[in-house]
Amino acid sequence: MIAWGGREPSTVLLAPPSPPGAPHLGGIYTWVLLDAARRTALHFGGDSHLPQSWNMSSRRLEPKFGHDPEGFARYCGLAVSSAVATLEGFGIAVSRQTALRDDDVSVRAHVRAVIAELADSDVLRYLPAEEKWCLVCRIALPPNAGAEHCFTCGDPLRLRTTWDWFLPINLDEVFRRAAAVEWVPDYGIRRLRSLTNVHPLIRVGHPRRSLGVASPLHDGEVLDPRLVGALGPSLLRRLGLDGPIVAAAGFDIQRKWLLTLLAANHPDALPAMIVQHGTLLDTAGRKLSRYNGASLADAPAGVEPCLVRAALLSSPLGKDLRVAALATVGASRLREKVLNSLRYIGLQQPRAGGIDLNSACEELLSEVESQLKAFDVPRAYVSFQRAVLFMSSTVIPMIRRQGTASYSEVCRRIGSLHGIFYGDDPRLSEIADGLRLLNADCGTTLT
Repeated sequence: MIAWGGREPSTVLLAPPSPPGAPHLGGIYTWVLLDAARRTALHFGGDSHLPQSWNMSSRRLEPKFGHDPEGFARYCGLAVSSAVATLEGFGIAVSRQTALRDDDVSVRAHVRAVIAELADSDVLRYLPAEEKWCLVCRIALPPNAGAEHCFTCGDPLRLRTTWDWFLPINLDEVFRRAAAVEWVPDYGIRRLRSLTNVHPLIRVGHPRRSLGVASPLHDGEVLDPRLVGALGPSLLRRLGLDGPIVAAAGFDIQRKWLLTLLAANHPDALPAMIVQHGTLLDTAGRKLSRYNGASLADAPAGVEPCLVRAALLSSPLGKDLRVAALATVGASRLREKVLNSLRYIGLQQPRAGGIDLNSACEELLSEVESQLKAFDVPRAYVSFQRAVLFMSSTVIPMIRRQGTASYSEVCRRIGSLHGIFYGDDPRLSEIADGLRLLNADCGTTLT
C-alpha cells in the first residue's frame, strides 16, 4: 500500500490516453478518481502531480490533418484547452509542468529515446508475424481479429507474414509484474489474469501515417499511439519524477491499455497502485463510449459537475452503473450540510468550558482518513457522511447550549475532505477565509 502519510516526494498520477477534445463521462470517472488520489496525497501532507497524459495523434484525425501540421497544431491547442476547461468543472486540475502529450516536441524526443532503449534491451524485437492486412491502407490487425474487411476502405483483409518491430506480450511476466502492484479493488488483478486470449505481439510502428511520433527503429513509420501512451510511467521517470505512480482505468480497457503498460515499462517505473472502475451505462444499459457518441450530455440533466463527481466517488469501485442512477441528490444534500455546518461553527467565539469539537469528531474523521489511505473511496465517502451528520445533528446542538472551545483542526480536515469528494468550491474558500479572520481576532491560528 502507498504510504500516504508523511511527506512523500511526489505522487504521480496517470490516466489512459485518449483524444481530449470531448471527454465522455466514463473518461471523467477515471480523471475524478485520479484527482481524488491527488487530493488525498495533499490531505496527508504529500506532493502530487496529475499530468496531461493524452495521445493527440488519433488515426481518426489522419484524413483531416495528416498533411496539415499547422492545422493539427491548432486543433491540439483548442482540444487541450477544451479538455482542461471541462475537467476544471469537475474540480480536476491537471499539471501542465508534467504534460505527456505526444504532440509536444520534447515529449516526442523522450518517447523515441525510450523506444530505442527498449529495442537495445530486447524488450522490443524484430520478428516475423502473421497478421490480417489491408494492402491498400497498409493497416495490420491481429490474425484473431473478428474483422474481415478494412474499417477504412472496406476492402477484404488478407493474412500475410511480414518482418517488423513488435512488443511481445509475455503473460507470465506481465502477471508477475502485476502481482507487485496494489490493485483497488483487489479483484482487479484476477480480472487481468483472465485475459488469456491475447495476441502475443503488439506492432511498434505503422506505415503511411503522418500524425504521431516518428519511429526511431524504422524510417517512414509512426509509433503505435497505444504503446506511446503506455510508456507514460517511463517518461515520468525520465522527467525526474521519482515518487509513487498511481494509474486509473476502467475494467473494459485492461486488454487495450494495462497489459501494454505492464509489458512495456521497466519494473522500477510501474505504478505502485492501479485503481479500476466499472463501465458507465446509458439508460438502455449500453456502454458509454466516445465511439458511440457518448458525451457529457449523458450526465444527469441540470446537475452540477461537482455533484456528479461526488456521486461517482460514492459508487462501488469496479461495479458497472447506470448514469441515470448516480446519487447526485444525496451528494447535493451532504455538500450543503457541510457548508452550513462550517458556516455555523465560524460564527462561534471560542470560550472556556465549551465543546472541544476537534476531540468530538476525531474518531469519525480518523475513520474516513483510514479508508482513504487504502483508497477505498466509496467507504470513505460513507464515513465522511456519517461524520458530517454527527457534527450537524449531535455536536452543533451541544455547541448551541455550551459554546465551543476549539474547532480549527476539525474545520481544516472537513474542508480538505470536502475537496477530495467535491473538488474546489468557492463557498468553502469564503468560509475558510472567514474562519481565519475570526481566529485572528480571537488570537488563535487556523492551520
